[in-house]
Amino acid sequence: MKKTVLLYNFDTEQQRRAKAALLPLHCAVKAVGEEEMLLPVGYLAGLTDNGEKRQCEGEFTGRLLVMGGFDSSDINRLLAAMKKAGFGRDIIKAVITPTNAVWCGTELYAEVYREHLQLRGKQ
Repeated sequence: MKKTVLLYNFDTEQQRRAKAALLPLHCAVKAVGEEEMLLPVGYLAGLTDNGEKRQCEGEFTGRLLVMGGFDSSDINRLLAAMKKAGFGRDIIKAVITPTNAVWCGTELYAEVYREHLQLRGKQ
């Protein structure tokens, strides 16, 4: 499985910095455009063939970084590279699983953000 990173709500400069930081990891990096927000994350990462748009509600303005095809050592290297490039903890990060591969970005962001708040005791 090819390692792929999806970037949601990263501006042009942030995309450039992220791509440069992740270059040593030999992974594909895709900035998800507004017109792709309703497509499944697994499809955008090239992990599934189902590219049907979903009926997703809501939107999000926070940044979301989605990883597909990464093992735990790759994830640690990715996190270190992003930190070194100046990205803070405000980015919501998720790994594509068989369950969430069919979710669109708004669904994934909402779920991971909710879990993030629960872990921090804020909900």
